[in-house]
Amino acid sequence: MTEGSEADQFGHVRLTTVEPDGQLITEVLPGKSLSGGLVELLGSPGLVTGAAAGDVLVLQASGFQVVRRGPNDSVQVYADPPLDDHAMAWLAKAFDTVGGYVEAPPQRQFAVATVPTSAGREHVEAIMTEAGDHIPGLEWQFGTP
Repeated sequence: MTEGSEADQFGHVRLTTVEPDGQLITEVLPGKSLSGGLVELLGSPGLVTGAAAGDVLVLQASGFQVVRRGPNDSVQVYADPPLDDHAMAWLAKAFDTVGGYVEAPPQRQFAVATVPTSAGREHVEAIMTEAGDHIPGLEWQFGTP
């Protein structure tokens, strides 16, 4: 954990993973320090796979391990060209209907939707199939197992 005061125990956590092609991916996300060296992830990763907001993790030298799944799944969205205002508004509205929300960095080369697991993967797949009709160059994947 970094950048948090001891009083609030909030800060940032660096998640690292190795992709199947051997590429090292690192992402910094908001987190909350818990007892026993555990960290609650407060945001869903847009690049690193395997976790979503609300998951409790243990950080390891080789990456991280989810020790308790939270209530959310993550959906990682990529587009070429980058996501424009129309695309972001469409995604935000679509995921809002199932209690989710969408975030993206300023360059919008990707976005991540945090969506309650209770929404169901079939519903998310239907949203993303329809998104493909509205957003050029769209690719996506579940970021959580």
